[in-house]
Amino acid sequence: METKMLDAHIPLPLAERLDALALDLALPRDEIVTEAVTAWLDQEERRRIVALRTLAAANTIILVEHDRVIDWADSL
Repeated sequence: METKMLDAHIPLPLAERLDALALDLALPRDEIVTEAVTAWLDQEERRRIVALRTLAAANTIILVEHDRVIDWADSL
């Protein structure tokens, strides 16, 4: 698979945690970062799909005029 080099400025404590985890797991940092970015993107894409489906569902809701609701409630 082709790759692309990305530069990112991250807080030093986060970088230190990444370095420690990479050392503990004997994994390259880029492998950990790739996995983390993939998980984040998957989560955001799922959130976006849910939001779009919610909006689509909201657009299909049938609205009832207030007076009709009052008349129905009074008939109970």
